[in-house]
Amino acid sequence: MSYCLQAGVAEIDITPRVGARLAAELSPRVSQGVEMPLMAKALVLSDGNQSAAIVTLDVFGLAPDVAGRLRSSIADLTGIDADAVMLVCSRTRGAPYTTAVVGWPEVDEEYLADLLEKAPGVVAEAQASKQDAAVGVGKASLPHLAFNHRLMTRNMKAISAWLGVPKNEVLAPEGPVDPDFGVMVVRSTAGCPIAILWNFAADSRFEAGDQISAGLSGSVQREVDARLGNHVPCLYMPGCGGNVSFAHGLEQTTDAAASGVLALLLETPCDPSMQLSVSSEPVVLPVRDYSEFWSEADIQLKAPAAVDAFAKEIDLLAAEGAYAVPARVQAFRIGRYAVVGLPGLPFSEFGLEIKANSPAKETIVAGCTDGDVGLVIARGAFEHGGFEAWTARSAQVGPGGGEFLAEEAQALLKGLWRK
Repeated sequence: MSYCLQAGVAEIDITPRVGARLAAELSPRVSQGVEMPLMAKALVLSDGNQSAAIVTLDVFGLAPDVAGRLRSSIADLTGIDADAVMLVCSRTRGAPYTTAVVGWPEVDEEYLADLLEKAPGVVAEAQASKQDAAVGVGKASLPHLAFNHRLMTRNMKAISAWLGVPKNEVLAPEGPVDPDFGVMVVRSTAGCPIAILWNFAADSRFEAGDQISAGLSGSVQREVDARLGNHVPCLYMPGCGGNVSFAHGLEQTTDAAASGVLALLLETPCDPSMQLSVSSEPVVLPVRDYSEFWSEADIQLKAPAAVDAFAKEIDLLAAEGAYAVPARVQAFRIGRYAVVGLPGLPFSEFGLEIKANSPAKETIVAGCTDGDVGLVIARGAFEHGGFEAWTARSAQVGPGGGEFLAEEAQALLKGLWRK
């Protein structure tokens, strides 16, 4: 049976009011202007039997309950099954507080209400614009674009490079970097690009000022448009970059990412005959032990100014009294290709494992999808300490949680390829 693919894309502005507080660990800021608008973008795919939507949002993250409400609203408006809606957050630090962040206990409820009202409409607009299309996935290896920022010291403990590294201390990075730069190209029957999805595993930390900004996702969009000479929506899908940072500044990173997008746009073949299938699994992850302030000595050593903020996080976790962390793993099969969505910000090890064992020709693994469960770290990192291992609402998944997510993702992919 032949499946003829259709695709539609749309985008809307989700920029908040000037004066909104901007999310960043340990450094809340009050916005003074707009450097680059925040956007919500949607790609809807359909093979005539199954429809799926990938929605990218220029926000730091969404709490699981908010993400669930948004997926349900999209399903009610469009008829696309809620399990076939993948929400991907860019983690820009130039957006309001929309999820738990160390250093500020509240979220911007006014902005969230506005986002929940606006975002379903962009999916409906994309659905209404569907046309016959073809899809392909290509990748390049760009190991120079990022580095593992968890650095091991002489006492075999870890310190995050962006906190500042003592002299004569670093021995080696704790873990690997995923060098894959992945691009999904969606073309019309005339061969023109309708949408471009790009994926790389590193955490963007470029937005530190007082301006509202989409950051890397917006910068790459502008550069791609300038080089193409016309606008093609670029949907940014961060990968598993919880322990990985970009190696260069925003300008150089934008140049490299845009070059990767355009090179793969030119070289990636697209197929119009593709079957869609989706799989989604709710999971329950172990929660960290927040009964005491176990990380206090490590924080005092490596970031003493952050002790009070993390002490408050322990109090907030105790007030919530969670016994586990609910989350969701998603997998979409698009012909020979796969897109996997993992919650929170997983370490690079998990993305590498999923891709190494995937039955797909090419696999894109996106982090920051569905509900934000914070950093999802590898077992060894709990022993090595460092920022990512300090207990907080934004780092509440306990030992084994990341390994379990990777196993569940692989099981979903195997199930899709048995159909």
